[in-house]
Amino acid sequence: MKEILVIAPFDLTDAQIVKMENSLKELPYQFRFMETLLPYEKNLDAISPSTSAIVSRGGLGEFLRSHTSIPFIKIPVTPNDLLRSITSVYNKGYQRIQVMFFAGIFNDMDFIECDFGPLQIKIESYQDQAYAKEHIKQLSKRKTVDAIIGDRFATDAGNEATIPSFLVKSGEEALIFAVEQAIETLNIQFEEEAKTKELDSILQVVPQAVINVDANDNIKMFNEQAKHIFPELKEALPEFNYTDIFKSEELQDQLKARTIQRNILTPINNQQMLVTTTPIFSNDMYVGAIQVFERLADFQKLEMKIRKEVYKKGLTAKHTFADIVCENKEMKRLVSEAAAFSRSEGSVLIYGETGTGKELFAQSIHNASDRHAQPFVSLNCGALNENLLESELFGYEDGAFTGALKGGRAGLFEMAHEGTLFLDEINEMPRSFQIKLLRVLQENEVRRVGGTKNTPINVRIICATNQPMEELIRHGKFKEDLYYRISTLTLDLLPLRNRKDDIIPLATVFLNKEMERENRFLKINDAKSALRPLLSMRWDGNARELQNFMKRLVITYQGSVITADGVHLLLNKAKKKSGEVTIPISTSFKEMESHLWAQLYSQFNGTKEEFCNHYKISQTTLWRKLSVQK
Repeated sequence: MKEILVIAPFDLTDAQIVKMENSLKELPYQFRFMETLLPYEKNLDAISPSTSAIVSRGGLGEFLRSHTSIPFIKIPVTPNDLLRSITSVYNKGYQRIQVMFFAGIFNDMDFIECDFGPLQIKIESYQDQAYAKEHIKQLSKRKTVDAIIGDRFATDAGNEATIPSFLVKSGEEALIFAVEQAIETLNIQFEEEAKTKELDSILQVVPQAVINVDANDNIKMFNEQAKHIFPELKEALPEFNYTDIFKSEELQDQLKARTIQRNILTPINNQQMLVTTTPIFSNDMYVGAIQVFERLADFQKLEMKIRKEVYKKGLTAKHTFADIVCENKEMKRLVSEAAAFSRSEGSVLIYGETGTGKELFAQSIHNASDRHAQPFVSLNCGALNENLLESELFGYEDGAFTGALKGGRAGLFEMAHEGTLFLDEINEMPRSFQIKLLRVLQENEVRRVGGTKNTPINVRIICATNQPMEELIRHGKFKEDLYYRISTLTLDLLPLRNRKDDIIPLATVFLNKEMERENRFLKINDAKSALRPLLSMRWDGNARELQNFMKRLVITYQGSVITADGVHLLLNKAKKKSGEVTIPISTSFKEMESHLWAQLYSQFNGTKEEFCNHYKISQTTLWRKLSVQK
């Protein structure tokens, strides 16, 4: 337990001791009391390892202040203390009184000096004990004083010189004041130690090397990771200067800059390091800095690991509002409205036909929101039955059902915590499961299948539907209260046939993407003219159908320059119901592409080598394209 050592030049009364001890209340400190010893050096032996503060006064106090680093709190001598002593001595019949104290004990007490009739009071301070002792001897020889009032040393010297001497005792209020100061000092010290330990604990778990310096660039703290990277730190003590350890001028310049510098690539000990320097200021005064070192190789490994994990789990939103291609005024208004939605936490319901870009809008809202750095998790509700929906969304515990993963699995709600959960085709969700979903949205808690405890969640919900929800509610296929829960904000996306001014810009974007993907580059002199035939189509599949067509165009187009006639010819083929080019709607882009190449190859009059030369692809590429169907 921490100790407050009270060294007083006089005996403390039991009442004073009790009052001081009561001031501790339930604090983790204790008092130890002793009387001043002479010479002052003897008092040093009383200091123990648990002594955390010293309360004393006079010359002893100044002696201790200069001989130990332990906080020292001075017991003041007040004018009342001095006047009480003078009155007591005067009442004993002494009239010529010499007051002597160590320098600094009396401040602004000259007003007490007087030479009024028989009462004479002189106040004098000393810094040198030898001088004070000799001065008192001279006073005794000259017999110019009747009594001495002062501190322990002055009164002992007076008694040796046969001058009646009286010790000035500090009053109770002065003692309590000093003790309270000591307690406050220890409280501050305790808080600082706690902060230091907390900071050290944090430093030790940080994977990077961290070094802390003070205003003079002396090393104060560093963690174990820093020792691994900089072996010379193992012998470093707090008084070591930064420049003693780090000889690199580049590093020293970063520290001297007194500005935040993030991830500066710096060569250190034959390694490439990312160094971040953060200066620390208090009241606009520089008080130190923290430097964080990370091996570039470690950073790259961690980044790759995180990226693989995130993409493996599909927890990212790739698209932003900048990816939405639109010239149509109404479509631009919808984009602005969706951007406003991103600033809200309200649930969003997006209505649109197949291929109108519902998930594109959902991802854009997420990436523009305050949750952009958190997971974006999506699920197609129409692809799963009720049991699978429950285990996917809510997760399950170990042994919850046959085939469950050992240890259980977190559901999409848990995986989307602090982020966004996108539920596509929510109109296909079984009505019986809608009740369970509503409860989760109301309580903001989820319970895994086979579990017994609820897990709090903080998830923003964005839903999408390709059917009018009001009609589903009217036919009893969708719960009305769930509809209101998920439709705080709504977006009705336009079909492509109602935004014809976007068809050519979209087609141009798709064309460039597919040419790059297929590594086949076609020339187009005037996109508006060459792609004008696209405006004659209804595009019931919307942007998805348009993208499929542009992929087909890149793969099958005869010639190297795209013209309106060529596009028109392909459109006519697409309109025919013959089986010349059949693309199942449910297939992926890769499967669709494979179907196209397979039918082109089957219709080509020539060898495989001639086919590849004609379409400017290698035989390996052709084999890879066709193998998707196998």
